[in-house]
Amino acid sequence: MELLYLLLSFAVVIGLIRLKVNIGISIFIGSVILGLLFGMKPYNLVRSLYLSTTSWETIRLILIIVFIMALTSVFSQIGYLHDMETAIKELFPRAKYSLAMLPALIGLMPMPAGALVSAPMIEQVANRLKLKPEEETVINYWFRHVWEHSWPMYQAIIIASALTGVSVREFSLKMFPLTIIMVTIGYLLLIRPVKDYEKIKGDRRKGALLLVKTTYPILVIIFISIILGYDMVYGALIGFLSAFIPHFRRVSKKEIIKHALQPKIVFLLIAVMYFKYLLQVTGAVQSLPRAILELNLPVVLVIVLTPFLVGLMTGISFASVGMTFPLLLPFFTGFNRIALAYLSGYMGMLFSPVHLCLVFSAEYYNAELGRVYRQMLAPALLLFITGLLYIILIL
Repeated sequence: MELLYLLLSFAVVIGLIRLKVNIGISIFIGSVILGLLFGMKPYNLVRSLYLSTTSWETIRLILIIVFIMALTSVFSQIGYLHDMETAIKELFPRAKYSLAMLPALIGLMPMPAGALVSAPMIEQVANRLKLKPEEETVINYWFRHVWEHSWPMYQAIIIASALTGVSVREFSLKMFPLTIIMVTIGYLLLIRPVKDYEKIKGDRRKGALLLVKTTYPILVIIFISIILGYDMVYGALIGFLSAFIPHFRRVSKKEIIKHALQPKIVFLLIAVMYFKYLLQVTGAVQSLPRAILELNLPVVLVIVLTPFLVGLMTGISFASVGMTFPLLLPFFTGFNRIALAYLSGYMGMLFSPVHLCLVFSAEYYNAELGRVYRQMLAPALLLFITGLLYIILIL
């Protein structure tokens, strides 16, 4: 019954989004329905909203996103977004390659809503190439996540390593071909069809120097949050200040505040965190893996289905790993099964309507989420099939 309640509340979110109800409102309504189905009283629902909204986890995410949005406003005002585009042009013969390169660069930073950083970076190129909002969303979202299969800084890989006893190095190396596969599919299906008649012979040295100059605040965030290991909120703050202070007189403070504190985005984040909080307090997510195991399905199907559904419900790759791998450990008789579970959880996360990168990208570009899903279906299906073949034939 718990599984039915969970799927029903999730179906409400999907249905409302398809009816073009605001994404944040859709998730919020789905959250309330989830709580009611699991027997929560109105008082407890309101209290849960208060607790989830005022929790450090939510405040931390809001601060990170506010600092990131403020940083992108500074970038826009001082011309760094245009300079990044110029740098990519110098490094690569066609402007459309920046559509992939910039989100992939941001993808090296394991940060919430990272696609929101790269979204404005590629917007000018995408507009000039006359891309539709859904195309912009999918390209930005796709290349933002190519590293999550193998980049050792991602929490999902660290947790998977700890739970399975496979070293981070071995895990990353064996999963790296999935990153290559995803980049290749993204190029063939998303970038190559884009018509770009500009072809120039650039100055690579100039391009590299310009890229470093314009991305140094991002490098600051990477250095503080990844190399030094401080919380991302401090990295985002210092990264913003490193861009803001040198250009204090040039930029409009009012414009920065307006861009950083967008009510729709803040509410969307609160709604997502409320949904995740209710998943925890109702025990809904914890009941999901147990319910699947009780169905006595074939082992391979259990390994695929369990992480996929948890990834779909939470929109977080390390949640699918952390919640399902302990239950699946008895079935992990080889790395191929570990890789299959990881890939399945990743696919669930990729399509989750509560995945911050997806909903924020769609919100930023004013894209219809249903069309985004349809656009993403073919490359995602090819990614899963090709990844499955790699796991079966090579691992």
